[in-house]
Parts: sequence; C-alpha cells; structure tokens
Amino acid sequence: FLLSQKEPLTIDEVQKVPSIFNALKALVDRNREPGHFLLTGSANFLMLKSVSETLAGRIAIFELSGFAVAEAEGYAPPDFLKRCLKEESLPIPNHKHPKPFLEKLIARGSLPPAALASEEDIRRMWFENYIATYLERDLRELSQVASLGDFRRLMGLAALRTAQILNISELARDAGLSTSTARNYLQLLEASYQIRKLPPYFSNLGKRLTKSPKLHFRDTGIAITLSGINASVEDLSFHPHYPALVETFLVEEIAKLVSFFEPRAKIYHYRTHAGAEVDLVIELGERLLPIDIKASSSVSPKKISGLKQFLKDFGSRAPFGLVVYLGEEILQISQNVLFVPWSYVI
Repeated sequence: FLLSQKEPLTIDEVQKVPSIFNALKALVDRNREPGHFLLTGSANFLMLKSVSETLAGRIAIFELSGFAVAEAEGYAPPDFLKRCLKEESLPIPNHKHPKPFLEKLIARGSLPPAALASEEDIRRMWFENYIATYLERDLRELSQVASLGDFRRLMGLAALRTAQILNISELARDAGLSTSTARNYLQLLEASYQIRKLPPYFSNLGKRLTKSPKLHFRDTGIAITLSGINASVEDLSFHPHYPALVETFLVEEIAKLVSFFEPRAKIYHYRTHAGAEVDLVIELGERLLPIDIKASSSVSPKKISGLKQFLKDFGSRAPFGLVVYLGEEILQISQNVLFVPWSYVI
C-alpha cells in the first residue's frame, strides 16, 4: 500500500507511525489534493476500539449497502418513495417490476455472493462460512472478543429479536453476559454493518415516548442463519419469526432507496408508552413520511391506529402515510392513508 505511492514513506518514517491511519495522515498531509486514496472494508473502522487515530478532516465516508432488489434483478429503482417525500397529495404507484417471491428475497438477503447464488444449498453454505470467518474470526481479532461462544450466542439471540425494541439488559440476561459486555458486542455488530439501531423519533408533543432504538439486522439471510431457522424458502412464510423478517427486510430496502434518492433524509421508528407505533418514519427537512409495515395480505383499519395517531399529531409535517403490506391491491382507505403492496415500493 505505502510503496504504491509516487513518494512512499521511507522505512524510518514508517517505523515512526503506529498504525495505518497515522501513515495515511502523513501521506495525505504531504499532498492535500482529494481523491488520492480509496479505502474499502466491511467494517466501520473508525468505530472500532482498536483504532485510536482518526482521519478527521481528511476523509469522506460513503456507506455501500448490500444489493437493493432493483440492483440484483436489473431494473431501475422505483421512484414512488421519492414522490411521497415531494408531493403534497398521495401519489399512486402505477407500475411494478417483476421480481421473485418475497420469501425468496428474504432468504437470500442482499450480500452479493448470496443474492446471486443459483442454488439454496450454495447460499446457505456461504452464509455459514461468512459467519465462521468474518463474524467469528475477523471481528474477534479486530476487537479482542474474549469468548467466541458468548459472542456467537449473543448474535443468535439478537437475530431472534430483529424488528423489536432493543432491550440490552434483557438480551444480556438471556445470553448470560454482563450488560456492558452485551453493549460492546452490539457496538461491534453495528460497526461491522450487521445490525442497525433504528433511533426513535422525538418531538415536543409532551407524549411519553419510547427512547430505545429498534433493532434490525442489515441482512435477513444472515439473521435467518444466526437464529437457526431451518425452514426452506417455501415454508418460511409459516415460521413464527416471518413477520419480523418481513419488517426488517422492507425497512432495509426502503432505507437503501431513500439513501439513493435523498441522501439527506433520516429514518426513525416511533412508539409511545401508550402503544401507538409506526415502524418507519422518514424525515426530509420539515417533511415526515410515516410507514407501517404489515406482514399480511389483509389489514384491518384497527391495526393502523398508531399511523393514524401519528398523522393526527404531525398533520402539518406529514400530509399522508403508507401501509406497506403483502396484498395485491392499492387501496386508499382515507384522504391521507394508502395501502400499497410491497412489490410497488421496492
């Protein structure tokens, strides 16, 4: 790496820097013209405890997620969500691209080797080896994980809690770990882009709001493997964990599309102590787009009371909301609520 530069550091200079980050700082400071270096990796090294030096003021960071469904299937990303963040009245999606069944998309995840695998057995083997090599070996070396067994057990229990409010104390108790150790392991999973802690949306409404983040695995294929779900693709929809996987998968797919169309947008979840809940809230400036995700083909209006309450509380910022569900029909049940099939959204 260092010798590939036009003016490489001398041996004496290399011996004076304790880390690759210090070496980079020395090289960048020698010539501050942007674009000389491209660092890639599957972990956010700036969040890892083993990294004591930063490149503040010298680096631009871009997060590249796994494949979006549109990328893997080879069609242009739909612009429905982009229109929802721009238009004042409810836009109606008018086209959906052919894509595999949702169960298959959830099972294969978004990591390129798995998403492009031709057979289920090959994909399952790749997931198992990814966990054994990267998650259990490489991350352990980077962060000095004390016990591989404890780390593996916590990952499995966390995978079973995807799409749930994160309770670190409860997770630590079930894993037989201290709260501080469980928190450190979760931080490592977040730094390696395995999980997303979806923050809660706050306002000044005076309501008692849940302040804990919601846990989502970034890849449902990894979550399925870690949680020990052995169901085939055909049987996955009958598994009791399936609704949580649907929510996690769609949250991540929506997050990818939003980051592509509107990089400035932020995403949250919303939940009050009274039980009003919205699975996903997209914020773009003063605009809010609440989205409820339902893992069923028919949804009773009573099941979207949280969305209705959100629209009532934030009517000036959220002119309408979406219910993304597994049905086939686009249904506008009121002036500001649209039921839209998942296949039109991603």
